[in-house]
Amino acid sequence: MSRINALSNFRKDNNIFFLDLELQTFRNYAKFVEDHFDSSLTNHEKEYTEIMKKIEAEPKKYADEYLNRLQDTLVEKVIEIDRDFVQSFRASMITQLFSLIERTIQDVCNSYCLMHNKEFGLDDLRGNSEFEKAKLFLTRAAKVDIKELEPHWSYINNLRRVRNCIVHNNSTVFGDEIRKYNTLKSFSKGRYILLEKDRDIVYYNLIFDNKNFINEIIENILGLFEKLEKYNVYL
Repeated sequence: MSRINALSNFRKDNNIFFLDLELQTFRNYAKFVEDHFDSSLTNHEKEYTEIMKKIEAEPKKYADEYLNRLQDTLVEKVIEIDRDFVQSFRASMITQLFSLIERTIQDVCNSYCLMHNKEFGLDDLRGNSEFEKAKLFLTRAAKVDIKELEPHWSYINNLRRVRNCIVHNNSTVFGDEIRKYNTLKSFSKGRYILLEKDRDIVYYNLIFDNKNFINEIIENILGLFEKLEKYNVYL
């Protein structure tokens, strides 16, 4: 066996292993941060409960102004964590994971092109996005049947739309963007909600209320590249 073939076999045999190692960093990071959020919220709730017990025990000792200020401060802390910090973190994780998907799918396409001496590569194809160009390469060069990549391919494609909404529209969908709304809504179940806002115009904010969404994304990434291995498409 030549060194090239040996290297190729090693890469194929360990393709998912190395990808999973990289994704494990995301799993660990997500768990660390989410646990910190949960701990912070629990601490604030305990703090509130303890203070309320003191007030109930000695109501005359605490003025209404102090009580109101205390309640407002704790509520603001909870809102800051739950609405601002958590949402920013989860949106960031989604964009980072999709960047990893784009990079990895480009790498496997380029690797396939080199190993099989293809006459054209990703840069020779036209598409509205790198994801679309990768699809063209996989179907034309590697003869991949996209249907065989389901449900992971559709999942990643829907994730692409979520990522675009985060990056290009600050997680916002306007009421007159009916097609975009319907697409995001159909993918949202158990992953995020579209919270309606009605001021001068109607719009919706994507609220990522399920921390398990991140792990679900990771499992679909692994599932996609496992299926691509069957077509000898790997890193």
